[in-house]
Amino acid sequence: MSRLFIFLSLICSFNVYGQVWETVVETDDHTMYSYDASLIKRDGDIVTFWELVDYKTSIKSGKSIVLSTKTKIIQDCKNNRFKVSDMIEFDGHNGLGSMVNVTVGSNTNWYTTKPDSINEVLKEWVCR
Repeated sequence: MSRLFIFLSLICSFNVYGQVWETVVETDDHTMYSYDASLIKRDGDIVTFWELVDYKTSIKSGKSIVLSTKTKIIQDCKNNRFKVSDMIEFDGHNGLGSMVNVTVGSNTNWYTTKPDSINEVLKEWVCR
C-alpha cells in the first residue's frame, strides 16, 4: 500500500512541474503517442521512459471511460524488446482529469518490438 501511495504522489507531482511531451506518432484515428523527454532514464542499453497515449475517442476500461493513458516503459535498446512497468488511465485528455485505473509493476514480461509498430517508432526516439 505504501508503494502505491509513493507512486501516486510522484505521478501527481509530475503535473505540478509539467511534462515535456513530444508527440511521435498520430494514428489514422487521431490517437496521439508521445513520450516525456524530461524523464528519460538511461542505464547502459536500458532506457526507462513515460509514454502518453491520448485517445481522440474515449475507450472503455472495465467500467471506466478513458481518454488518455500514461505508461512507464522499460526499453532494452540492444535486444529490441520492452516491458510495461506501470500504467495510469485518466478520464481526461493529455493525462489530466481523474485517475480511473492504476496498475503498478504488474508486468515483468519482455515483449519483442515489432517492425513498423508504434513501439518501434518510440524505441527509435528514446534509444537515439
